[in-house]
Amino acid sequence: MALPGLHGSLPALVTPLDASRQVHLGDMAGLVRRALGDGASGVVVAGSTGEGALLEPDQRVALTRTAREVVDEVIGGDGAQRPLVVAGATGSSVAAVHADVARLAHAGTDVALVMAPATYPLTPEELVAFHLEVAEQAPVPTLVYHIPQFTGSVLVPDVLAALAAHPRIVGMKDSSPDTDRRAAFAAAAAGLDGFDVLTGHGPSLQAALEAGVVGSITAIANLRQRQVVRLHAATAAGDTVEAARLQQGIARTAAAVDAVGSSMQAVLKAALQLEGLVTERWCVAPLLSVPTARLDQVRTALLA
Repeated sequence: MALPGLHGSLPALVTPLDASRQVHLGDMAGLVRRALGDGASGVVVAGSTGEGALLEPDQRVALTRTAREVVDEVIGGDGAQRPLVVAGATGSSVAAVHADVARLAHAGTDVALVMAPATYPLTPEELVAFHLEVAEQAPVPTLVYHIPQFTGSVLVPDVLAALAAHPRIVGMKDSSPDTDRRAAFAAAAAGLDGFDVLTGHGPSLQAALEAGVVGSITAIANLRQRQVVRLHAATAAGDTVEAARLQQGIARTAAAVDAVGSSMQAVLKAALQLEGLVTERWCVAPLLSVPTARLDQVRTALLA
């Protein structure tokens, strides 16, 4: 089924922690409000940018409930086009993913962003079977999370029709840097009713939008949400010059984040702390936070 609101920029938010390394729900609420104020079509919590696989199930639930409360508070809770809450669902087994999706649905997510267990690389056929089984029991629509550089499991365009045949699978997020394959996904989805492709790769966002993806779920939107929204608008308007200018800026910031030498999650949190948007920069173990000696590099990245 087609899902209203599954378009535009839905930033993949970090998960802020407090001084005792517990989830800081107050800071999380602030990040959600800021994203909505900067034009987000929705927010994604507890995804890979949000260290979702390293969080406890009750922490993913708390993040989802917080996002739901803020969206309902800001929008009023009953608009047909209200921003979406998307929550990352994960687990080391099919049963664990079923349970996670059910918890997140009860906490108020509109969509579950489902990542397959990653211990063993899965074939395209195994990925399809997994996502169909999860969707069959899911109380909410599901979005297939394709991030083969993390999981080793690769989807191919030929299998999208099988996924789209299930009424609760509403699309996929493709976070691979492979722009040709993403264009092929978009082309395959164009003929499928109610199945949309979103990109998770900020450095190639313009190319993805021009290829036909309907939205983005990017980490760089934590720092450059307004630019991402403007890039969506420029591409939709056919203003390739402005879109290219915005893409260059987004790619430059993403490269500067990579150059710091810490995990992307760590650098984003450090940058948000330097901007006064989160209280602490700590990461969920075993990810390490940006050491004090590298904070000047983070400051430089913010200027890129």
